[in-house]
Amino acid sequence: MDLTQLRPADFPGLSYPCACGRTHRVGIRQIHIGGGCIGALPQVLEGLGVSHVLLLADSFTRKAAGDKAAGLLREAGVAFHGKLFETDKPLVPDERTLGAALAALEPDDDVVVAVGSGTLNDTARFLSARTGLPYVIVATAPSMDGYASTVCPLILDGQKVTKPGVYPAAILADTGILREAPMPMLTAGFGDIIGKYAALADWQLAYALQGEYYCAECAGLMAQAVEKCARNAAGLRARDSRAVECVTEALVLAGVAMGMVGNSRPASGAEHHFSHFWEVDALSRGEAHPLHGNSVGVGAVISASLYEMAAPYLPDGFPLPDKGRILSCLKEAGSPAGPKELGISRGLFLESVLHAMEIRERFTILRFLDRQGLLPACAVELANRFYSE
Repeated sequence: MDLTQLRPADFPGLSYPCACGRTHRVGIRQIHIGGGCIGALPQVLEGLGVSHVLLLADSFTRKAAGDKAAGLLREAGVAFHGKLFETDKPLVPDERTLGAALAALEPDDDVVVAVGSGTLNDTARFLSARTGLPYVIVATAPSMDGYASTVCPLILDGQKVTKPGVYPAAILADTGILREAPMPMLTAGFGDIIGKYAALADWQLAYALQGEYYCAECAGLMAQAVEKCARNAAGLRARDSRAVECVTEALVLAGVAMGMVGNSRPASGAEHHFSHFWEVDALSRGEAHPLHGNSVGVGAVISASLYEMAAPYLPDGFPLPDKGRILSCLKEAGSPAGPKELGISRGLFLESVLHAMEIRERFTILRFLDRQGLLPACAVELANRFYSE
């Protein structure tokens, strides 16, 4: 099967034996991406056979789409009650948020509908995994690739951890809503996708040198989605609907690809380790951190730079991620393209190059250079480049 010929709406329920030796399955039942698709919410719930909704939103997402979703349910006669997280700053997926969502569940609830992006999606996914209730996500920003994921990144005891989750039963991503998201959230989603240039290189490197499992079809699917976004980079800065749709489709397909291969390889490598390292550092000091996807885009620039340095030591003909392409795409879209733009200090940058690989046991360009004894020198050279002024 050629996955690159499928639209996002074709993936729900997909199951087929792949040439990679595995049978790929997609447990999502419905995917809707496009202008006005939030209007299908009552019909989506009807198709799932549910009748009593716990509706989750926060102060920001209520304005973006929460009131609209509530109105649609009311007009359709769907029984629901809401849990509104009132906040003047971004919601955190911590014990307080998870506990409040769990406490809001009523005995008759048979579905959770979350209106939001990262934190609310992860909160609903966690509830779904623990209670067995299906959940539906109404996206409010194309800011991250977790909409179709099966894991829950959470903040527990002040540390970032990942807990097992489940697929959403349905995704509704209305581009008319998404294009109005704050620009840092638009660039975050774009940065997360452009980061796949580096992630796919790390996956291929692990396959070439470590014999790690690799699926060419899933890698190809992701590569095509990234290229589609790259061609529409300039449109994102103008909030062009087509550019927003391309980013949203790629973010959803990233989650689908991860689910099909059973891990995050199609979408996450060293560039994500940088992002997580900086986030954990900020959390440890009680400070705000850049949006995940904006950090991932910068991490991709760093990873691609490390690949250039490693080129003489890599297998002959190994395809390097194109640093120039990554930089030009980020700049066209208005995304951050260097660590100083994120407020990352030189000292923290050096620490991250040396230790970000410790975030998890995964072979990436960082571990390759570390095993070659080259990582410390590369860290200093990159610090001199990025912090020369």
